[in-house]
Amino acid sequence: MEPLQELFDLYEAAVKGKPKPQLQNDEPATISTPQRGQEDDPVIQNRTKVDALRLSGVSATDAHEKVHGEVDTSDSHSKAELAKTLGRVQADGDKNAVYVDKDAEHKSILAKDEELEDKVGRTTEGDEKTPLAQEVPDRLESGVDTKEEYDYNDDVAYITQYGRK
Repeated sequence: MEPLQELFDLYEAAVKGKPKPQLQNDEPATISTPQRGQEDDPVIQNRTKVDALRLSGVSATDAHEKVHGEVDTSDSHSKAELAKTLGRVQADGDKNAVYVDKDAEHKSILAKDEELEDKVGRTTEGDEKTPLAQEVPDRLESGVDTKEEYDYNDDVAYITQYGRK
């Protein structure tokens, strides 16, 4: 008889009649987005309203304020909602990148830096080439062996005498 048989019997008596739990969820919650009933989701409804206003010609900030109300700068949730809207609709199309507004009235340090880098940092093909005045032709340069000759007979003789190792 099994030494733990009494314990097994006790467990079976306690759990008998109860349904067994599912071993795996239907869908992992961290991977999927709301697929079923997404029209009823208030976040998606607000996002759709903001997008409809933006397509009608209203700026992103004004569209956000018409849907979500005036932005309270002392409330972190209100500022976060505005940041979500602006991050979603930013002009460069790259969601995870910083948007640099070079056309702003008062440019940021990053915008000024990028403009300066555009002016100074451009390289041309002429920049990448060595100037002709500094080049020395191969025939005049000492120590450069441009003629490569190999005598494989020495290699073969070595291998036949001493082997490959």
